[in-house]
Amino acid sequence: DERAVYTAADLAEMLQGDGEFKMLVPQVEEKLGKKLKTADLQILAGLYDDLGLPADVIYLLVSHCVTRAERRYGPGRRPTMRQVEKEGYYWARLGLFDQDSAAAYLKTCAQRDEQMGAYMQALGLGNRRPVESEERYIRSWMDMGFDAEAVALAYDKTVFYKKELNWRYLNGILRRWDEQGWHSAEAIRRGDEKKAEPKSGGKS
Repeated sequence: DERAVYTAADLAEMLQGDGEFKMLVPQVEEKLGKKLKTADLQILAGLYDDLGLPADVIYLLVSHCVTRAERRYGPGRRPTMRQVEKEGYYWARLGLFDQDSAAAYLKTCAQRDEQMGAYMQALGLGNRRPVESEERYIRSWMDMGFDAEAVALAYDKTVFYKKELNWRYLNGILRRWDEQGWHSAEAIRRGDEKKAEPKSGGKS
């Protein structure tokens, strides 16, 4: 959908007439460690007024983006308002329009972050943090219901056939297993064993 465009006059009116938005601005500035420019205020106004995210949810959103930026790029790193906007639209698609649903989502994110290391080790990548593209793959596998042990089996098959880690090939294996309904290591082994069984047929 086409996004609303906020003029300087629109922003001034919101800052004067909307107490929640007026209080939100300095809170976001403190989190981001900078004064918001006009372009930044336009994005913030869009999230609040056009998209309909409440001020308290936007504060959680910004805090989440700050935490994620520091985790990926190191202490003191901050996201841009464009990155906050992108995540805000993702939150809207998930229906995170109140504190309770946003807090539940953040709890799930924290749990997944703790599990990320196990997936990286299953892929033979040690203890380093995944880069953004690697994290997208791993999160999609989590969404499908694969644990680290199942991913390790896919990794083993990938290296056997490709002689190295190939993310697209490994993802293809997991997608096929997902279609078969095989999500645990046990289900995958059973499925492979069943496929390997000789088919009986014909007359004896």
